[in-house]
Amino acid sequence: MHDAEYVEGVIRDRIRWVLDGVNPSYFGPENALLKYGKRMDVVVDRPLRIPEGLRRECYGNCVKALLSKQADDDLFYAEGYATGRGGPWILVQHAWLVDQHGRVIDPTWEDAADNAYFGVVFRRRFVCDMLEKAQMEPGILSAPVLMRRHFGSPTLFEAAMEPRFHKDSVLPKVRVQMA
Repeated sequence: MHDAEYVEGVIRDRIRWVLDGVNPSYFGPENALLKYGKRMDVVVDRPLRIPEGLRRECYGNCVKALLSKQADDDLFYAEGYATGRGGPWILVQHAWLVDQHGRVIDPTWEDAADNAYFGVVFRRRFVCDMLEKAQMEPGILSAPVLMRRHFGSPTLFEAAMEPRFHKDSVLPKVRVQMA
């Protein structure tokens, strides 16, 4: 088992590798993750109020749990990459939930504690707005066209992030109207 900082370094290196040769003016999911992504170390068991989701349906599973009647305002939606803590370092685009304490709750993977999570936590209202714009098709960073049209600049992206989990990021002091 490797320490969390080492795993974060592996994830960041892989993202940089994906960006190698990309136009520096491009701002997409990978750039956003490098700039604003954070390691999320603490993984908790899925509470009973959050249904177990279908395999390979992480985006839908998280949205379903987030919007369910059993969900409180203490659940937040996150996206980024996940990988096994001990290797072989295969990065998987993934979505998960975060509780009010910043702990990962994964309704999709039963072995969540064996994985490392690196990503961004989004504002709940933003997630709902993007679902509406995408005709209820879940996925934020996994939908580059959606990103390019609605939050494809650092300023717009920062406005989409849940500030309680990104205090160390430079977030706008003025509320930006989402397109």
